[in-house]
Amino acid sequence: MRAVIYEQFGGPEVLTMIEMPEPSPGPEEVQVRVLAVAVDFIELNKRHGGSGRVGSPEEPSYGIGAPPWFPGGTACVEIIGLGSSVNGLAVGDRHLVGGLNPGAYVDIAVLPAARLAAGTSKAPGPTAFPDALTPTEAAAFDYAPVAYHTLRTAAGLQAGETVLIHAASGGTGVLAVQLAKHFGATVIGVVGSSHKISPVLALGADHVLNSKTDDIASEVAQLTRNTGPDVVWDPVGGDIFTASPELMAEGGRLVSLGSNSFTGAATVDFWPFWAKNIRLIGWGGRSNHDAHAPDIMQDLHTLVAAQQLRPIVGAEYPLDQAVDAHAAVESRKYVGKVVLVP
Repeated sequence: MRAVIYEQFGGPEVLTMIEMPEPSPGPEEVQVRVLAVAVDFIELNKRHGGSGRVGSPEEPSYGIGAPPWFPGGTACVEIIGLGSSVNGLAVGDRHLVGGLNPGAYVDIAVLPAARLAAGTSKAPGPTAFPDALTPTEAAAFDYAPVAYHTLRTAAGLQAGETVLIHAASGGTGVLAVQLAKHFGATVIGVVGSSHKISPVLALGADHVLNSKTDDIASEVAQLTRNTGPDVVWDPVGGDIFTASPELMAEGGRLVSLGSNSFTGAATVDFWPFWAKNIRLIGWGGRSNHDAHAPDIMQDLHTLVAAQQLRPIVGAEYPLDQAVDAHAAVESRKYVGKVVLVP
């Protein structure tokens, strides 16, 4: 089978395609065919040499060991083989899941059968995805539970509040915009180029700012009548994180859920946190598990069925064009998620 690997850190060009034997499932494993896989920023960050820290007990490691490295991510997969001890699953079942072995940028993979839990229509499991979605759309839906959990459960976003969503045109940002409107919030989106403004407005954002041309702090102050947003949703980090507390409302909640700037670090001035009683919320580990709770999954499936929530596939690339797919994501070229289709 084919697999994409890299043996040194660097730009998209370090990705290479190899041929390797198909992995066979152990007694308690399933063999799956990868139908589509999301190109997530965390995989780009790893490829650059970042995110090598030890995680929580829920996520012991972000996966950087000795090379070669197999990119991961969430994939829409179809079961094609069952281990001898596997029960309750069937060939042909489809799931949306991460943690594939040897990786996700492959034709065929294996994983523990216990990781797959589709649940029922009334209580969808963590690897279920809405029936209305194609495999490519399902891959683009990968972080919908995270967007829901960080906005609603962790940050407690309420109707009538204002949320500032950075990277609002990204694969997860477009879902966050739609969910925030569903929760009844006023949404201020931030994008990185002018051609992304109209698509984000079409998703329901009340205002969209261009980080390249607008003075974000000044514009946000004007839009919120100098009170600031109640919630800032930040998957970018770096200077965005540093600047956020100063422009937030009293009692605001700052959600940090990524480092799409590839910095992995930011300078923190604690004074706004003290003066305005701002709460900092991180995402990962246990919260990633909690994001896939049955009530959240059920709400997401209901919203998709009602056509009130939809993933955006910005572009599809075949597996042998993984270099181009990574380059497209780094260029911030598209609105929505870039997806690899083996």
